[in-house]
Amino acid sequence: MADHGRVDPVVTRRVAPWLNAPALDIFFITFFLYQTMPQTYKRKSTRGSDPALVERAAEAVKEGCSIRSAARTFDVDRMTLKRHMVKQKHDPFGTSGYKNCKLKNMIFSSEMEAELASHIKTLAANYHGLSKDKCRCLGYEFAARNDVDVPKNLKINKKSGQWFWLGLKARNNLAIRSPEATSLARATAFNRHTVGQFYKNLAKVMDQHKFEAQDVYNINETGCHTVQKPESIVTEKGVKQIGSVISSERGELVTVVNAINAAGGFIPPYMIFPRVNYRNYFIRGAPLGSDGAATRSDWINVETFINYLDHFIKHTRCIPDRKVLLILDNHEAHVSLTAVDKAEANGFVVLTIPPHTSHKLQPLDKTVYGSYKRAYARAMDN
Repeated sequence: MADHGRVDPVVTRRVAPWLNAPALDIFFITFFLYQTMPQTYKRKSTRGSDPALVERAAEAVKEGCSIRSAARTFDVDRMTLKRHMVKQKHDPFGTSGYKNCKLKNMIFSSEMEAELASHIKTLAANYHGLSKDKCRCLGYEFAARNDVDVPKNLKINKKSGQWFWLGLKARNNLAIRSPEATSLARATAFNRHTVGQFYKNLAKVMDQHKFEAQDVYNINETGCHTVQKPESIVTEKGVKQIGSVISSERGELVTVVNAINAAGGFIPPYMIFPRVNYRNYFIRGAPLGSDGAATRSDWINVETFINYLDHFIKHTRCIPDRKVLLILDNHEAHVSLTAVDKAEANGFVVLTIPPHTSHKLQPLDKTVYGSYKRAYARAMDN
């Protein structure tokens, strides 16, 4: 230091170097400090004591006890109790206590906030979910339409603040998730009328033919890659790039056709390989009774599905006098004229799932294939 009232610039740079930083540097420092602030404040004092204890302490003060003694007796903060006694005269608005103060400073009442959160959840359930920024804009619009007094910065930005959004999310069980791209056809096809019609058809064929559990089959295909997706692994915290050894970068897709009945029985799988010609060694090590075919593409076609029906007839021994029910989707190979004729000739009753609803109504998709693919990837990893 030099004279009184003057600051040595060397000392200033040593103690607080940011004082001499350009305006842009100060902006970035401020921004960094803002980003590293805790989003959930943790109290570091005893202020905001239980309102019931504060009220009991206030009653003791009214009876002649000092504020300091009452605060010590009931284990509440002295200044909280003093503020309670001054403001109150028995505080008709309940401003004492941390929780009540916080609720009083909320922009929306609990009922209005619950209504806003319910609307956001409904939009997400109907495939029209809002992003975080749109939710903040919706919060401001909701306040404006209900004549709710809001801070000045909300009126300038036309959206609610970051801290309001974090509080709304925490209090109403909201979360940010990456949505799965869903076509308009799939989003609108799963409705009460379409699903109700499918179950009416199911009840009709069940009543007509009296199928038992072992006679009701669901058939569906799934794709299996020859290169698995590695499982999550344990590593040092903070490491961003992690690798896991696999057989190659890109694999081939093998389509597996499965049929499972309502009693838990299954038909040996039928595998379709992306080859011109099929060879028996393709299925070496597969479950007993498995069979396969080859196509130029990775997917099933009319010819391979007809071959699969022969495979199905071989293992179920179904005949026109002892029918079985097949539940499958509306893939073009499943509903071809050749497939329908073969089904009628061999005692199949075919019930198709409505278009674009297999993600909800296909039993194999809902209960089997997810677990199967996880087990398949884990076995290849091992």
